[in-house]
Amino acid sequence: MKKTLVLASLVISNVALADGKTIGIDGGVAVPTGDWGDAVGFGIGALARFEMPINAKLVFAARAGYIQHMEKESDSGLGGSSSSTTSEIPLFGGVRYVFSQKESSAIYGAAELGFVNYRVSLDVGEESMSSSDTNLGMTLGAGYRAGKLDVRGGLYFPDVDNAGDAMAVMATVGYDISTL
Repeated sequence: MKKTLVLASLVISNVALADGKTIGIDGGVAVPTGDWGDAVGFGIGALARFEMPINAKLVFAARAGYIQHMEKESDSGLGGSSSSTTSEIPLFGGVRYVFSQKESSAIYGAAELGFVNYRVSLDVGEESMSSSDTNLGMTLGAGYRAGKLDVRGGLYFPDVDNAGDAMAVMATVGYDISTL
């Protein structure tokens, strides 16, 4: 147990003192697929990003933001129409692994896991209801970095327990604001 604590302390202190920490912002779109795509419109949002190198190829990353989905109207099945809107507040931590590094560009893969606060509002005829929940969510993707620009594409799962029913194709374009 002591060896594990010492090793964990060394890794954490090494990461905390690492050079090249980056703060950035990502703007993106999320296009829901499957059953979720039938219920909600495409989403747009922004995420704040923090990155800290662990070694030459591995980077710790954290992202938090807001994604708003456009209103989607459908037949309620009760002789009227219904509309729904959803939004998410994701809070993710993960890693980025660099597959190919050049002097000013890189190709990478990324995986993030964290919490997603999900809110849905539904209007059916004269009735309105809303609900919110916090779920375990994740992203899996790949990207390209060139200087301060970061372009990423991948899959976004706002609820891992229902990954087959709640998934979106997500694309983000980011810009590094500051290097610490």
